[in-house]
Amino acid sequence: MPTVLIPLGLAFLMFVVGTETRLADFPTLVREPRAVALALVAQFVALPLVAVLVARLFGLAPADAIGLVLVAAVPAGVTANFVTLMARGEVALSVVVTVATSLAAPLVVPFWTRLAFATWVDARVDVVLPLGSTIGAILVTTVLPLLLGIAAAARRPEAITAARVVFRRASGLVFAVIVTTAITAQWSMLGPAALAVAPAAIAWNLATLALVTGAARLAGIAPARTAALLQTTGLRNVALALTVAVTLLGRADVAVVAVVHVAVMNAVALVLAARARRLSEVKA
Repeated sequence: MPTVLIPLGLAFLMFVVGTETRLADFPTLVREPRAVALALVAQFVALPLVAVLVARLFGLAPADAIGLVLVAAVPAGVTANFVTLMARGEVALSVVVTVATSLAAPLVVPFWTRLAFATWVDARVDVVLPLGSTIGAILVTTVLPLLLGIAAAARRPEAITAARVVFRRASGLVFAVIVTTAITAQWSMLGPAALAVAPAAIAWNLATLALVTGAARLAGIAPARTAALLQTTGLRNVALALTVAVTLLGRADVAVVAVVHVAVMNAVALVLAARARRLSEVKA
């Protein structure tokens, strides 16, 4: 799959997610806002702070430390919604978190990027993420395909039910191709430097997942919502991190952690999804 087709693949995944989602699922998040509040605090504050701590503990080089903070600061990835569906989690919550963090990215990502550069290299950088293109990307890859899927399921329930097996198999294949493409596209960056930062990337991923799990239990959040929180925590918008590092900053060395995290986040996310699915089947 050429890189330019990845947005189409993401849009297809969101259409499939929409066919198994109802608009009625969203108002409950307003009536019970604890999960959304927890997600946003984690995304905007906790994840980057844990990245700073992990970078210090592992003694990462400045470029790698900045890269880890950047990965933590970018929004939840669109694939988190699909993997939440695989995990039988609450898709409405994952969609809200994905959209909210993406809309906030023009503010959140520059803030944490500037702070990371000031902390590790005592330099000032200006990162500008255009709000218009950010909103456009959300609409094309997330919101519109989701609404189309919801509408299709509501207007043609028999046809969607009949096609569900095909949709699930095709979406699984598309997801696999997207992940493979994302890794191979940056394959040249994987080497000794990547191996050096892999332990820190894994530690950050596991630490943030443990933190969110513990917070969700303390807040009394249901397992389906916890599954969504975990997927939106681990699966980041790495494409945005790479754009910021390589295109906006001209620092390929800062992008190494993001490339490593692609493999880490997807491996861990699939393990969590399989575990959550098994638990839901046992309880059923």
